[in-house]
Amino acid sequence: MMPAHHKSALITGANTGLGKDLARQLALRGDCDKIYLACRNPAKAQAAQEDLTTATGKSIFEVVIMDMSDLDSVRSAIPTIGRPLDALVMNAGGTGGPHPMALTVDGVTEIFAANVLGHVILLEELLADGALVDVAVLTGSEAARGVPKLGIPRPTFTDQSADEFATVIDGTFFGDAKPNLRLAYGQVKYLGALWMGALARKHADIRFITMSPGNTSGTEALRYLQLPVRIVAQHVLMPYVAPAFGVGHKLEDGAKRLVTAVTTESLRSGVFYASAANTIIGPVVDQADIIPDLRDPLIQDHSTEAIHRFIL
Repeated sequence: MMPAHHKSALITGANTGLGKDLARQLALRGDCDKIYLACRNPAKAQAAQEDLTTATGKSIFEVVIMDMSDLDSVRSAIPTIGRPLDALVMNAGGTGGPHPMALTVDGVTEIFAANVLGHVILLEELLADGALVDVAVLTGSEAARGVPKLGIPRPTFTDQSADEFATVIDGTFFGDAKPNLRLAYGQVKYLGALWMGALARKHADIRFITMSPGNTSGTEALRYLQLPVRIVAQHVLMPYVAPAFGVGHKLEDGAKRLVTAVTTESLRSGVFYASAANTIIGPVVDQADIIPDLRDPLIQDHSTEAIHRFIL
């Protein structure tokens, strides 16, 4: 259960999909008296705020304009967040927009900036200011260990050094070859989980949980597919075919996993929770039991070092 002092939460990517339903579920639990909706599009953020207020009957939602792929946007938004913040859910990111391997002004790929780098700025500045008091949750993915059923290869590395991890962040990992976007997504989620593990070792008073929502319908993850494929995937494959074959579940089920990460104190800090091996739905387990590298302090620190090379 969420502790009695749990009064405020901030959710990135909160205007749609998992982030929006997470906000709805947290509000209906009655634990929060303030939920910040961190979104990059003001019009969509306002629409989400109105929808959530109507759906829950609670006027506890406040918009924070924040583009996770723009570090200046993140930095400028942080002072507008009320303090102290009890829970932070770093949900924004997805597949990195229409040009996931394009570089931002910070020299990182769009997919890495949106999923990880912007959240590093947000979380680490909150920690430095003493402005987060209970739990930080990063939305993970089974792609971090590979998902053969979905054609996502397992991320593998030569030496897992900071230098090698940096090639993932700046997109040079693929050299002159065409990037494998499914692999790139898994690599990003892998590095994010390692970074969270490193933070857990440094901040014993805060819980750091990486939680995969599982293969979930009703999200915006497929919105940049070509139109005919997108329509079939969003309206047929994900809501009906995937659940029928046991390889997908509903939006509220995916969001419920994130609720569990926020509210369940028995979950161990530093752990990446996701579906059991060879599954992408169902009960969650410690992914380090599948990929032991995830609990290796040296590899965690290499990820953190690589990430911080791109923060000025």
